[in-house]
Amino acid sequence: MSEENQEVQHHQVDDESRVPAEERYCMIAEAAYFIAERSGFEGDCEAYWLAAECEIDRMLGAAAVDSPFIPD
Repeated sequence: MSEENQEVQHHQVDDESRVPAEERYCMIAEAAYFIAERSGFEGDCEAYWLAAECEIDRMLGAAAVDSPFIPD
């Protein structure tokens, strides 16, 4: 297989492993809820979100994330 074909095949595999931004957003929202629940919903909502975002991104791997999804 030529180097060019290997490169094209590599990019196709990378694209298939990406999680759509909207799906990532939903995963973060659910994780943030459970993090907040564990602390009795007493604390900073933004801190829960950021912790969940780190957890989900770590789980997915930084390369598996599409562009950020910002809801309307």
